[in-house]
Amino acid sequence: MLILCDFDNTVSAQDVTNLIWDTYYRPDWREVLLPRFRAGEITSIELMQLGYKPVKAPESELLPFVKQRIGLREGFEAFAASCQRRGWPLHVITAGLDWYVRAYLPPGIPFIALAAELNDGWEVSLPPGLDVPRGQDYKKVLLDQLRREHPGLPTLFIGDGRNDFPAARACERVFALKGSTLECLCREHGVACEVFETFGEIEAALGS
Repeated sequence: MLILCDFDNTVSAQDVTNLIWDTYYRPDWREVLLPRFRAGEITSIELMQLGYKPVKAPESELLPFVKQRIGLREGFEAFAASCQRRGWPLHVITAGLDWYVRAYLPPGIPFIALAAELNDGWEVSLPPGLDVPRGQDYKKVLLDQLRREHPGLPTLFIGDGRNDFPAARACERVFALKGSTLECLCREHGVACEVFETFGEIEAALGS
């Protein structure tokens, strides 16, 4: 089984980017950026680019700030170890930034995240070597890439957000955070999903 997992508010107990923007982005990003994203005017990547550009604080300030407030979701490390024992490839795929995802994940867990460099604000770009043609979804492109690397394996997606839905609906099995936008979209569009609050619940649902 090939397992793809979102990071923000899925592996992490809360959304790291939301916390950064709530603190460092002015005016309110929920009023400025979210309506454009929900209307389809900007992609998830463009949302991240616009949201991080006004943030001037360096990683040395941001990382301690978020790690004091947000930890990993309960059961993730045990779940990752279980996947390794079973020989199930686990990949974290996220539109979050590489430097904070790397700082949170236990060693050895592969991930794909957006690249970020601080110049006059954070400049956010696609992961090196990845091309996402206009009109295609970032996480769906990653799903297709990982399927080519692991041919023949059924796919499972774990996530919570709107930008998880295009990839999740293309997988054989979906776990959506309870009460999340992903759960609502799955219900709305008739996509079968199972809900979770901890990774221990996912591990139990997958059996021994």
